[in-house]
Amino acid sequence: MQSDPVREWRERIARHLLGLDFKPLSDAPFKATVQPIFQDLRIVRAAFSPGITFRDAELIKKDPEISFAVLIAQSGNIFVKHHGRDLQLGCGDATLLHSRASGNVGSPEQFSYMPVLIPHAELATRVARFDEAIARRIPRQSEALQLLRVYIRALKNGRFGREGRLTLREHLVDLAALVITPHGALGESNLSAVVGAHRHAVFDHIASHFSDPELRLSKVAQSLRISPRYVQRLLKTSGTSFTAHVTELRLKHAFMLLTAQDLSDVCICDVALEAGFSDISHFNRLFRSRFGDSPKGVRANQQAVRFAN
Repeated sequence: MQSDPVREWRERIARHLLGLDFKPLSDAPFKATVQPIFQDLRIVRAAFSPGITFRDAELIKKDPEISFAVLIAQSGNIFVKHHGRDLQLGCGDATLLHSRASGNVGSPEQFSYMPVLIPHAELATRVARFDEAIARRIPRQSEALQLLRVYIRALKNGRFGREGRLTLREHLVDLAALVITPHGALGESNLSAVVGAHRHAVFDHIASHFSDPELRLSKVAQSLRISPRYVQRLLKTSGTSFTAHVTELRLKHAFMLLTAQDLSDVCICDVALEAGFSDISHFNRLFRSRFGDSPKGVRANQQAVRFAN
């Protein structure tokens, strides 16, 4: 008897572990992946071939806990039918779903989303009328939603070191509550969850732009809509400064380029420029101070090691 991959996945994974079901919408090969991110709030990145995920009466009955999910779209063209409403989510948009209400989420294309499950009791202490947000589109431009996505991305990439599990949970719930609460700009809020998310947003922006020789602290602040002084404060609490962090990233990138076998013929001046240094003499001094040898010496040593092997 030929196996049915959709049925097997539904029974073993979807209904049993995720508390949902799946119905394909095309004859395309079935694909489904689930990447766990934070077990406490059942945060996963779920991706599917064209189809519909849904909760039927049986699944709702099996789940006694009343909870709400902030569902963040990880792809575009996702259709949601829930609580008597129909809406469409673009990539990065979000909405709030009620665990005790039937409905479905799907797309005629490959799609993915990320739920953040918040127990009713925890949400009720933070948001007075959260029911008004159920099945309403929350645009990707929402500042709170952007910070929640940044925080989850940092969590996914293992960037949290000293923070305990309970602190992470509190931050995630606080940010999720802000996402579904109508409010103005968060600005430079002292709420620890917002501070933590802003800190990771700063590091993310620097990591993506450090090779730009024109990168300035003021540009980072402007991009994130916070003040330069606030950026300085966020970096200081992490034990570094803007200049020190950017320089470290540039030097590490230069070291990687200098020791790459397929880049051995690239001029050292070009390596420095590629890493974000516009002054070659300054680059040479910083590099020697950081790695104990000149860029030329590091490259020569690496080539000698390869030749010996």
